[in-house]
Amino acid sequence: MLIKLAWRNIWRNKKRSIITITAIVIAVFLAVVMRSLQLGMYDNMIQNIVGSYSGHIQIHSNGYWEEQTIDNAFEYNDSLIEKIEINQEVDHTTKRLQSGCLSSYKDLSKFVFVNGIEPDKEQLMTDWNKRLVDGELLTKNSSSVNIGKGIAKYYNLKVGDTLIFVGQGYHGMQAVGAFPVCGILDMKNPNLNNVSVFMSLPTAQDFLSANDLMTHLVINKKEYSDEQTIVSSLSENFKEEYEIMTWQEMMPEIQQVIQADSAGGLVMIFILYMIITFGIFGTVLMMTQERKYEFGVVVSIGMKKIKLMISMVYETIFLTSIGVLTGVVLSRPLVIHFHNNPLEFPAEQAEMMENQGFEAIIPFMSSYDIPITHGLIIFFISLFICIYPIITIYKLNPVKAMKR
Repeated sequence: MLIKLAWRNIWRNKKRSIITITAIVIAVFLAVVMRSLQLGMYDNMIQNIVGSYSGHIQIHSNGYWEEQTIDNAFEYNDSLIEKIEINQEVDHTTKRLQSGCLSSYKDLSKFVFVNGIEPDKEQLMTDWNKRLVDGELLTKNSSSVNIGKGIAKYYNLKVGDTLIFVGQGYHGMQAVGAFPVCGILDMKNPNLNNVSVFMSLPTAQDFLSANDLMTHLVINKKEYSDEQTIVSSLSENFKEEYEIMTWQEMMPEIQQVIQADSAGGLVMIFILYMIITFGIFGTVLMMTQERKYEFGVVVSIGMKKIKLMISMVYETIFLTSIGVLTGVVLSRPLVIHFHNNPLEFPAEQAEMMENQGFEAIIPFMSSYDIPITHGLIIFFISLFICIYPIITIYKLNPVKAMKR
């Protein structure tokens, strides 16, 4: 009965109710779209810099991050991989072996990082076909190398030319070899382009005398999974055997940029919520003041104040629920469209973004967490505003209320 009464009451003044619902719809729509755009931009940035090569999480031997040498490599372990991949939030893992050495071609030489990789598993993380500038990609047992385009430019190398590498292998072993270049890559990052040399993992292990060893075990999470949750789970299993690091720990400068920009977006959304809070409060205030006479009459004829309070709460919930649901429904197609068809930067800005290692697009984030979160925030704001009519009804004097 109270629900039916509340529903009828909100449509007694249709204009006021529609204005309130429209304000809530606009607030939810803008909050969801703004946050989807902002979080989508961050996710794309992380995917470009982190997901494209470093991975979301890395496991090393203890002390490797402080002293990144081949001597701090650790042995491949089947049980280690099984314990990691059993985690439902882990998408896949890949092994890498990395060491610095001197490269040489004709009269020139240059320091580079030799990276032993598993091409098939790396393909799951990075679309190498988009990064191939010339030649062909590595295969599982390739005895040749792929190099960054910065190295190719420095040496004026072409596919088929041979690079010589001189360095130190595992436990002081000499690492010397000559490898033909089978492909040139654009890593979308100037620093990586200037120092990156890729070999198949078996070839790199043989070159560095590091059979069955790796320096990095890279873990890629499933979309929208939380890195910290995975790290906490892994830490319980491995205790202090390994060094487990998220991309935030390995690249704190990117995290700082995201946090600084995110703070500005949250301020804008906070201002939006302040506006809508006063809008809803204004409606509830007018609704309460206009109906004091009515409240006095129904209380005088025997209606309990508690039921009147519940009726007012229902009215506010109805108004808010209609606005929130409508806002979410209207924003969803737009978010999904721009998730599948990202916004593109103009040509000049696109070139600048790509030179810094970022794709020149802004895909919206289509996670359901965003509309649910903002819908619930406005819903609870409305419940908080209900305190005013509840207090008014509690203090109501029927005789005074009925005096016009």
